Amino acid sequence: MFEIRYDDKKIKQLERELQDFPKNSLPKVMSRALNRTATEARTKTSRMLAGEIGIKIGDVRKRITMSRASYRRWRSSIKISRRRIPLIRFGAKQTKKGVTYKKDRKRVLISHAFITTMASGHTGVFKRKFSSRLPISELRGPSLGQVYVNAQDAANQIHRESLSRLEKNIHDQVQLILRRRLPA
Repeated sequence: MFEIRYDDKKIKQLERELQDFPKNSLPKVMSRALNRTATEARTKTSRMLAGEIGIKIGDVRKRITMSRASYRRWRSSIKISRRRIPLIRFGAKQTKKGVTYKKDRKRVLISHAFITTMASGHTGVFKRKFSSRLPISELRGPSLGQVYVNAQDAANQIHRESLSRLEKNIHDQVQLILRRRLPA
């Protein structure tokens, strides 16, 4: 993942600007700005990864977790799951010969595979390990973490945008506090 740091000199300047306001104004500004920036980075990362592998953004977003900043802990982060995505999420369809799924805008056939719903309610693409009935294993696609590592140019772009968005979000939060405190 990447890390975005805000300059200590700029934080000191913010403290001076907000010294006439209530004590918790700076923590409020920083935590809100960090959380908004992390949320925007998660959205952009989800869209980028979904576009790279061709699945729904919602399926990607479920695998990206975000920890939020608080007034005391000025750190927010997003983490991308390294678990491989079930093949059923790639538009898998049952055919007479097996299962087809979307890969790089083409349909790929997996011979002798089948789609079924397990007793737990989980639907997936499975294949027998041997010619006998059992054991079977679920087929999976790539890991989002690996896709993120492979798409390093797009990831670096998101990092640069997030850094500029953090500054804008801090500025917006300061302006919000200033507007609320000024008499109408």
